[in-house]
Amino acid sequence: MNISEAVEFLSQEAKKSATSFDIIGTHSKSEGVSVFQGKVQNTEISESVGVGIRAFQGNHPGYAYTERLTEKALKQTLKDALSHTAFTKELKLELPHPENHPLRKIDYNPDLKNVTLSQMAEISIDIEKRCFEKSSDVKNVPYLGCQKSEGLIVFANSNGVRFERKDNGISAGVGVVAERNGSKKIGGYDQLEMKFEDLSAEKIATKSVEYARELLEPSKIESGKMPVILSERVAGQVFGMYASSFVAEQVQKGQSRMQGKLGKKVAGAGLTLLSDPTREDLPGVKTYDSEGTYADVVNVIQDGVLSDFLYNLETAAVEGRKSNGCALRSYEGKVGAGFSNLVILPGEKSTAELLKMFPRCLLVVKLEGNSGCSAVSGEMSIGVQGLYAENGQIVHPVEGATLSTNFIDLLESLVAIGSEYPDDYTSLMVPALAFPEIAVSN
Repeated sequence: MNISEAVEFLSQEAKKSATSFDIIGTHSKSEGVSVFQGKVQNTEISESVGVGIRAFQGNHPGYAYTERLTEKALKQTLKDALSHTAFTKELKLELPHPENHPLRKIDYNPDLKNVTLSQMAEISIDIEKRCFEKSSDVKNVPYLGCQKSEGLIVFANSNGVRFERKDNGISAGVGVVAERNGSKKIGGYDQLEMKFEDLSAEKIATKSVEYARELLEPSKIESGKMPVILSERVAGQVFGMYASSFVAEQVQKGQSRMQGKLGKKVAGAGLTLLSDPTREDLPGVKTYDSEGTYADVVNVIQDGVLSDFLYNLETAAVEGRKSNGCALRSYEGKVGAGFSNLVILPGEKSTAELLKMFPRCLLVVKLEGNSGCSAVSGEMSIGVQGLYAENGQIVHPVEGATLSTNFIDLLESLVAIGSEYPDDYTSLMVPALAFPEIAVSN
């Protein structure tokens, strides 16, 4: 039984005994190779499949899932979900009904099925060769590989909503060690594409070597408060760490400092933050969320003002409102919520022009872990590497610096937004962000 057949079988069984239900099934697989010193070091083939159901008895939900797609296993899964309803709180919500929205285009390239492990090894070896050719500073290429992946999501509910979403892609990436005068740095770059022929060994090698060499022979900077620019390479990562601050469930539980700030100014520089599933050029595109609700643009922050949170059916029901189509769910878990393409609208200044705003500043180009960051409190203590600049000109690289601040407070101090997005295929589309003052320590 394949995933579509399993969802259909479970739907028919659930109609016999559940008041209402929704089902999500996923099937994902990937193939990849890693290369070291011109030879294939490892090959990996993985596959995951499963079906999960949320079944209601009256207004009580129950969850269960299985990774075995047999009639016996699916029937037991339904039985487990219905048994679970005896222990859950009442939840009054109406599951979506079918709507005739035009389906947004989700890229799927059937030709990727024909890309072999040998081809992936060849481009990886080519990338490695080019990295060494770029500079004598390059001493080692410890991380290198190519991988293709594809996924299928099948959704159905008791009101007749049903859809399938299929996607795939291929990526190649490398980590390069550069050394000069006893200074060693790692630079990495990954490229994700829809076509194998669009992977560029030259671009991947050039970027990774550039990112390693720009950080060689760093100098310390004086500890204290100073202007900081989060480059477009890292700004999206920072927002990703704190994205749950805008999820309704976290706000309702008192686990977000955005609680009580709806309708108030929370960000400077006229920042507009969107969850934008309509962007067909980005990987988070979708027509319906993981509960079958139509997914449209959500203006989370509009011109600096907190305008909305990210809701699913359950969290919307708590406030007596409608879901705004932000439900996220895997087959083995409960329904959550989150961004589908986290997008910050660009400003007018390039990253180079942002540097000219301050007599001196730190341009952050690399983050080092997030153990000191909490989306609940907003606290941020994170190691960074970057480039120290004076009057718009890079003076020297910086290592061992730590930024200490609070993300929620930091947003309010934002003074400028860059015009350039990261040049990779990502669902975190955030330009460079300029702040007049962050505590920096060595």
